[in-house]
Amino acid sequence: MARTPQQIFEHHAGALIAGDIDEIVADYTDDAVFITPRGVRHGKAGVREAFTELLADLPDAKWDVPTQIFENDVLFITWSAVSASQQALDGVDTFVFDDDGIRVQTVRYTLQSTT
Repeated sequence: MARTPQQIFEHHAGALIAGDIDEIVADYTDDAVFITPRGVRHGKAGVREAFTELLADLPDAKWDVPTQIFENDVLFITWSAVSASQQALDGVDTFVFDDDGIRVQTVRYTLQSTT
C-alpha cells in the first residue's frame, strides 16, 4: 500500500532529525531530482550527496518546520536549523511526491555562524 505524501514527509523529517542518511534516501524515487543553488543532483546517489553536505553544514542541529502546506502531491515548507557552530534560519523547500516517494525537491538556505 502506497504512503501518502504526508506519511512520506513525516518519515523524511524523522530521518533528517535522526541524521539517518539511509532512511532519508529511502524516501526518494530512483529518478529523483534534487535542486539547490549549488546545482542539480539526480537519483538516490545525488540525494545522498546533498544530504551528506546538509548534515555536515548543520551537524546535530535542532530543526523547526513552522510552515507545511500540502496541495495534492506538492509540499511547500519553511524551516530553520541551529547547530553548535552554524545555523540556517531561512530554509525553503518544495517537494513533489510520486510513486510512494519524493520525486523532486528544491532546497534553499543560508548558513550563518552561531559563534
